[in-house]
Amino acid sequence: MYHAQVLLSITKGLCYSQTTNMHYFQVGDSAMSEKIETPVYAKIALDIAGKIAAGELIEGERISGRSGLAGLYQVSPETIRRSIQLLEDIGIVKTRAGSGIYIISREQAKQYAERHKVMTGFREIREEIRELIRQKEVIEARITDLIEQLEEQAGRLQNIRPVYPYEVTVPARSPLIGKTINDSKFWQNTGGTIVAIRRGNTIFNSPGPYAIFLEGDVLLITGETGVDSRSKTFLSSNEC
Repeated sequence: MYHAQVLLSITKGLCYSQTTNMHYFQVGDSAMSEKIETPVYAKIALDIAGKIAAGELIEGERISGRSGLAGLYQVSPETIRRSIQLLEDIGIVKTRAGSGIYIISREQAKQYAERHKVMTGFREIREEIRELIRQKEVIEARITDLIEQLEEQAGRLQNIRPVYPYEVTVPARSPLIGKTINDSKFWQNTGGTIVAIRRGNTIFNSPGPYAIFLEGDVLLITGETGVDSRSKTFLSSNEC
């Protein structure tokens, strides 16, 4: 009964999935799968060493025979033999013929568990650095691509002539006063497009066809060369 409890303590936390042929460690009520990067026998040895280091198994205590461990870990006796041999080589346990496996050094178990923890952390940091370098290369490539696109757009922009609107004021007694842009047929008579009307301190952008001309309105007009003079003439003409 005592040895069964000891074996249960050893395997608490280490489970085996026959579906995936993977070992995983149970934490509370959840299980976190761990990809096996080292042999199963080394995982079992680490699990036993960890429990010895944590004081769950006491130095001088007999833990069990190989067949019992093989049954609880659901592995072959040969796998357990290799696990115990590893622990013996490190100086954590000692097999006594006809008696069983005894824990001989908690200190060695602590060192073994700590060394594994450090190495695991080292590998994780190394992999994270590799991933960050990969992301950095992707970002740098994207930045280079965007810079090239920006330079291309800047070159195209230099070849486009900027459009500056002409300013024409509606004079007093202009025949257009009180008329709408649509009624005056402004574009048909001048070839100019009214993009805005400045009236005092207010600017009306993109006035619609029903905007009304008032005395003193400043019309912002775009069009071909000469549209400003044609607009001034039209605004003053009695033929509007």
